[in-house]
Amino acid sequence: MKLIALLILSLILAPLALAQYRCVENGKTLFTDKPCASEVAPAVPTGNSPKVVGDSANSAYSTGYGDWRGQVQYQASINGQPISEAHAIVQTTLSIDPQGKITGSSPENGCKMKGLASPGPMPTILYLDITLTGCHYPNLNRRLSGTLALYPAQKSSQFWIYATPMDLRKPGQSYDIKGTLRR
Repeated sequence: MKLIALLILSLILAPLALAQYRCVENGKTLFTDKPCASEVAPAVPTGNSPKVVGDSANSAYSTGYGDWRGQVQYQASINGQPISEAHAIVQTTLSIDPQGKITGSSPENGCKMKGLASPGPMPTILYLDITLTGCHYPNLNRRLSGTLALYPAQKSSQFWIYATPMDLRKPGQSYDIKGTLRR
């Protein structure tokens, strides 16, 4: 069912597909679906580069790679019943380097993120595979998967990762983390 929902979402977002790489060549900014020919300017913000790259064309939102921040909601449930100890809405940072390495954190609830991003069915979607560690609610310390979907016109992205573990000792558990992130 989740796969069908993801495919439907992909079809709906298809018209929003934008170039994945932002290249600067001869002083001009180009958007392309191929890596930049020149190594002089990185395709996306990295490391300690400025967090916001703004212009009227919303180029900061033409790729999921780079730095993101925003309020994110952490939730857990057992058999559909929310677990209040796990619930938190906290400021979160997320960084995705051009090779797909993910790092992030939400200090208020202690969670640290590490993982990998891979291209989705279109340039506006990245698939995420993230492991949480250090969370104050111990059962959140696990591997989750999901997406980062870009919405350039709204200058935002939707971050959503989830896990529904198969544990015969504790059936019906689910975990999800989602929120709107911006540059």
